[in-house]
Amino acid sequence: MREFMLIVHFIGLAMGLGTSFAMMFLGIAAGRMEAEKRKEFMLNVGVLSRMGHIGLLLLVITGGYLMTPYLGMIGDMPLFIAKLVLVVALGALVGVMSARLRKARKGDFDAQMRVMPILGRLGLLTTLTIVVLAVLSFH
Repeated sequence: MREFMLIVHFIGLAMGLGTSFAMMFLGIAAGRMEAEKRKEFMLNVGVLSRMGHIGLLLLVITGGYLMTPYLGMIGDMPLFIAKLVLVVALGALVGVMSARLRKARKGDFDAQMRVMPILGRLGLLTTLTIVVLAVLSFH
């Protein structure tokens, strides 16, 4: 069962991290478009965020299962604790980004999307840091 959960965990990682990279590159491409085309494009690629949500959900569910053997040792694993804190922060960041995207779809596009590149970079940095801390925790 552990191997299955580890496989699903890595699939969730690919989905979540892949969404961050995809949105970064799509944002770069959108930056070269006219304002109206950019708006339509970004609202349409926002559906990609659903893949990131599913990936994060898979990571949390499988991560909960995978960490059960370490429950008694978590207090002695500062890097793992930092990783868990960043996962919570990432969840909050994803929630903020999703709320902004919903508001953008309702007509407040410019105000909501102005901050999205910053939030996206912060999300990518957070996700990469989580991966590094996970590797270092179990090295």
